[in-house]
Amino acid sequence: MAGNAVAQTDSTPVRKLKEFSVTSRRNTIEIKNDKIVFNVSNSVNALGSNALDLLKRSPGVMVDPSNAISLNGKAGVTVYIDGKPTYMQGDALAALLKSLQSANIQAIELMPNPSGKYDAAGSGGIINIRLKKMTAAGYNGDVSAGLHFGETPKTEAAINMNYRTGKMNLFGNYNHYFGYRNMQYDFYRVQEGQIMDNRTRDTDKRNPVNFKLGMDYNLSKNSTLGFMMNANLYMGPGITYTTTYISDSATGKLQSMLNANNDYYSQRQNWKNYNLNYQYKDTSGRIFTTDLDYGAYKARIKNILYNQFVAADSVTETGKYYLRTLNNSDINIYGLKADYEQPLGAGKVYGGVKANTVESSNQVLIYDVLPQEEVLNTLRSNRFKYRESIYAAYLMADQQWGKWKFSASVRGENTNTDGNLLSKSQLTGKDTTTTIQNHYFDLFPAVQLSWRLSETHSFSLFYNRKIDRPNYADLNPFEYQMDELSYWKGNSFLRPQYVNSATVGYNAAGIIAATFSYSHTRDISVQITDSIAGNKMVITPENIGSQNLWSLNLSSGFKPFTWWQVTANANFFYKENKINFDPQRIATIARTTVAFNLQQVFDLDAKTQVEVSGFYNSPGIGGGFLRTGDVWQVNIGVQRKVLKDKGMVRVGITDLFQTYRWYSIRDFDGMYYRNKGYEDSRQLKLGFSYRFGNLRLGAGRERASGLENEAKRVK
Repeated sequence: MAGNAVAQTDSTPVRKLKEFSVTSRRNTIEIKNDKIVFNVSNSVNALGSNALDLLKRSPGVMVDPSNAISLNGKAGVTVYIDGKPTYMQGDALAALLKSLQSANIQAIELMPNPSGKYDAAGSGGIINIRLKKMTAAGYNGDVSAGLHFGETPKTEAAINMNYRTGKMNLFGNYNHYFGYRNMQYDFYRVQEGQIMDNRTRDTDKRNPVNFKLGMDYNLSKNSTLGFMMNANLYMGPGITYTTTYISDSATGKLQSMLNANNDYYSQRQNWKNYNLNYQYKDTSGRIFTTDLDYGAYKARIKNILYNQFVAADSVTETGKYYLRTLNNSDINIYGLKADYEQPLGAGKVYGGVKANTVESSNQVLIYDVLPQEEVLNTLRSNRFKYRESIYAAYLMADQQWGKWKFSASVRGENTNTDGNLLSKSQLTGKDTTTTIQNHYFDLFPAVQLSWRLSETHSFSLFYNRKIDRPNYADLNPFEYQMDELSYWKGNSFLRPQYVNSATVGYNAAGIIAATFSYSHTRDISVQITDSIAGNKMVITPENIGSQNLWSLNLSSGFKPFTWWQVTANANFFYKENKINFDPQRIATIARTTVAFNLQQVFDLDAKTQVEVSGFYNSPGIGGGFLRTGDVWQVNIGVQRKVLKDKGMVRVGITDLFQTYRWYSIRDFDGMYYRNKGYEDSRQLKLGFSYRFGNLRLGAGRERASGLENEAKRVK
């Protein structure tokens, strides 16, 4: 596979200890043939961070204010945890990533060009978050706890455990994060002769808890049966306070105000996944694996929206109304997959099949809160049912001829979707049913050619075709009111977007790794903001045209001195959006962006390390019409081993200069708005961890489930 090629050797220094235990310290950032690995467990500045925070600091990764993730400038990234799907996207994915604390994360793997063995979805590549897994014999594990001080205090705790004996291995982990998270964001727009200046204070009081339990059992020397269960629980209230100042755009004179408080007084979101897996592996190199999966997502969110209209004097109330919303979402995902590989000549041949079915039911009940009673608003309430089945098969082969290596794969995927929206007509008030059906088959080829000029220099060429299917929630065509002046609405006519990518790579081991990529996206899908009904706006997903993306990625890891380790990554990409949304909106919006990531580790002595890390992203393009501002962050931390090297004390400050602030502008098709904001990112963090039990290494197992893509699109 092409991508970020090796800039250093994969080997790491080892030193022999008592009882023949082996200890090795990997670099914080490792640059390999097909991926970049961020070794979170080695990073001082990872202290007290969640997975979403860590992604923001990972080389080549960008996370925008809506928590959309891109890799090397490309959107459509697929996120895995331990080789398994994350079950959601958008806000739900962000919630899950925030619940995963660094104390339970071993590494983050960034794969910009996955092979044909992976699902065709995920045009931006794969990000795999590997949780800690103990491999030593007997009983072993680690515990950690931390305190964070930002705008409000926060606490975290985690435990990892493993027990290996005879033919059986039991493992599990747990972590939680308790504390409030605050954000401030402003939205300013000019529309229909008026200025709407919207200012919001958002306090998220949800507490994430997640855990994993699993078992592997060796049926024979060649066969292993395994079971694994993941659960992620997110619960607690939250509230947003929004004031919108409405002024005349010609004179700037204040006309009125809207106070909108959205009280999420009850929020429960649960994700659970069960995986049964079997593996056969013999000495000839034949491997057969199969996975049976069941995933369930359940959300019960209750909120009440208070809208109060005030005159220009900021005192006189001119009107008010309340809405109560009950949002119930149930999604069940079933997956089955099987993979086989065996040696063939100077290479291997691979094959596999996969089937996934998603059943989604989302019900929104909206009540008008009156002085004496609450009345169901049947025109605003709805129920959306959706079913999607994907059947896939792939073939792949690779061969080595001296210094040349060639691999090729083709994947076929057949997709069937059926959706039904049950609601009442806004015009007639009668019950209506809107049906969404789509059936299509696609082939997705991938080809790679590599040439090793010498032991330290190599070249590679890679091509693949990918697809990004719409999120389930985005296909629901009903309107959801955020406040009196803004709505969110789905789009049942949303089409998948297709991406063709080509990458050329050069690797000088231990010096630099360079890749140059080009990708073309057809029917690019983004969230856009449109004007409706005078001074109101609607946010909706749309296919707006096509996109061309040219990207140059440079990575290097080196040591100026034995006590100073430096890893740098620079990404230069030119993004060109060719917008053809409707006859009135045809344009080309383009910009060059630079993203730079730097990690430095200083060994003060054998037990003490200091880490200084940071990133900078220059202005770019967000979504279809937005121009984004620059953003940067610097983090610093120190750690020291204690208690005979089994304990670790860490102190750090994230976002030292409090510069992680977002800014974007839209000035297109007669509508102007700008958005800016920041979060509670500057924090003093104190942490302690302790390892216990047998710390000698043993052999572990890699796992990947059958739900490798569909679940990530749950919102």
